[in-house]
Amino acid sequence: LACCVSDQPTNWEKYLPFVTFAYNTAKQASTQETPFFLFFGREPIMPNDIKINRRYETYENTSMVYSQQWEKAQKLAREHLFKSQTRQKKYYDVTTKITKYNIGDYVSLKAPPAAGKFINRWNGPFKISRSFSDINYEIQHTENKKLKSVVH
Repeated sequence: LACCVSDQPTNWEKYLPFVTFAYNTAKQASTQETPFFLFFGREPIMPNDIKINRRYETYENTSMVYSQQWEKAQKLAREHLFKSQTRQKKYYDVTTKITKYNIGDYVSLKAPPAAGKFINRWNGPFKISRSFSDINYEIQHTENKKLKSVVH
């Protein structure tokens, strides 16, 4: 959506149906199917299909076939999704390093994104006053001791 509206950011809603259709008819890497097929059990009838006058079988003749294909696709999509999640977890575990902090350590907190090249991207220093886990801490502002926040 952002790519489509870059030249007209105030008219984003007119692009929404087209972007949604494009997303729903694109094969997803994680499931190896389109969201449309996984939801409806068939591929959508595209404008080109109507233009070249393709004939479609009636629902009564194909409902059992569609139902079986849909169930099989759902099962395969779950398997592909599990494999994709496993692969992503493995990549995350390999590339992510958890830094452990001790009570009393001083840290800086990443600031929300702001416009401008020379904006300070960090707030602080803060002192770690409490540890809830290896990744969750309570921090205390060094100048105003009453200002405390729990951060991840």
